[in-house]
Amino acid sequence: MLSSLKNMEKADAQKKQAQKLERELPYFITIVSLLASSGFGPYTIFQKFREIDLLPLVKTESIKILKRIELLGLDPLDAIVQAKDRQGSRVFGEFLSGYVSAIQSGGNVINYLKTKMEGAFDTLESREKQGVEKLSGIIHAWLTMQIVILSVFILLSAIGSNPIGGTSGAQTKSDPPYMLLVFAPAMSAMFLLIVKNMVKSNIPELQFKKIIMVGAPVILIVTILIITGTVSNLHIDPYLLGIAIIVVSILPAMKFKKVYALSLDAETATPQILRDITEARKAGIGPEKCIIRACKRKDFKLFNTLANAISNKLEWGVGLHDIYDSLRQELRNFQVLVSFKILFEIIASGGGNVDSLDSLADTSEKIYNIEKHKREELKVYVMVGFMLITVTGLTTLLTIDSFAAINEQKDLKKENGPATPNLFLEKVGLAIVVQAWISGLFIGKITKGVYSGGFMYSILLVIIAMISFALIQLHIVNFSSFLTPHSTPSPS
Repeated sequence: MLSSLKNMEKADAQKKQAQKLERELPYFITIVSLLASSGFGPYTIFQKFREIDLLPLVKTESIKILKRIELLGLDPLDAIVQAKDRQGSRVFGEFLSGYVSAIQSGGNVINYLKTKMEGAFDTLESREKQGVEKLSGIIHAWLTMQIVILSVFILLSAIGSNPIGGTSGAQTKSDPPYMLLVFAPAMSAMFLLIVKNMVKSNIPELQFKKIIMVGAPVILIVTILIITGTVSNLHIDPYLLGIAIIVVSILPAMKFKKVYALSLDAETATPQILRDITEARKAGIGPEKCIIRACKRKDFKLFNTLANAISNKLEWGVGLHDIYDSLRQELRNFQVLVSFKILFEIIASGGGNVDSLDSLADTSEKIYNIEKHKREELKVYVMVGFMLITVTGLTTLLTIDSFAAINEQKDLKKENGPATPNLFLEKVGLAIVVQAWISGLFIGKITKGVYSGGFMYSILLVIIAMISFALIQLHIVNFSSFLTPHSTPSPS
């Protein structure tokens, strides 16, 4: 039994490793194709991958191949065939096998590589579309759960022997269902974990350690104030928690907004730069001068500074590898970095012919279009998430307050005492604020690909939750009057 579990875990790990390797495959095939069309052989091509950290799994496989060649003295093609048989990705193995077969048979290797490159990006586009469909299913499940939770609250408020938050006559007072308050944020947190590996982004997450170091003390202080009831007589607990969350989220939201805007401008500019380089190369201009010319444009928005820096450094004689290292320090977008890495590797290796650059420009445009289409399809879920949180939050608070108001009026008629604040409504307000914050992170992960992209949405949703609570608490919106009978004035 133990052995069977270990085998299952091993098989699962190999499957995940193969999936990660296949995500790098289109870029691997592109580099192999472009370098091969520039006249490089298999051994030299795999040496290049030693320096490409953007594709870590491909780099690892390449190092294994090079070790068999350099340490065991194997022929490069034999080493590639052995690598094909010793790793878990079937697609990766098929490509290596076809590459070796095309070389050994004396066929048109360049044509084979370009065909595989086009097929790899078609597969990537199909995989992205399937990913969007899966995300759509997850989002609909999340929406359904929120509606179900809202329905449970309304049901308990409507048909309970004692409506939530009050007593009725001599009936025994029942405790409000506090566990349900935890259920809604917990479900959203579960969906937050479900989409963790379903969405990939070209940019990395912000450093959460720094966010936690700044935010933890603020959240801790507010939590202590709420738990100890220090300010409970003011009935502002939801506002305190909401303000604390907003304060913690402002800096990472602003930082991510800047990083994301630069990333989008870089993604838009990169295909244009590569196309300009290709067209200038067709006119007979040298590769370096083509880069200088293309990067001197002023219509790249936030990417202007980095693009112009590339041009200036080339004019001053800085090496392409040093320029790439500087670019990588300033920009963390995978799509842009891999395009410039391929470009610089081709030119630094003495390539840079028109066909290679034309293929690279086409590839970059295809990648950009795939990413842009994916963003456009997911953008609609931002509005859906906002509408859901607004409607469910306001409706839940309104329902609880309305039924509590009815009970309060009944108690006042019997006891003729002063009205007491609805404490359960405040607890619900706290839960809705937490739910709004988690929902913002969820929407950010779905639409931006990283949790960091949700801080701005969290701020807006928390503000909406606080406004909803204020509308109900201050009786600006009050439906209890429609639910209670009105006495008709007696004729004088």
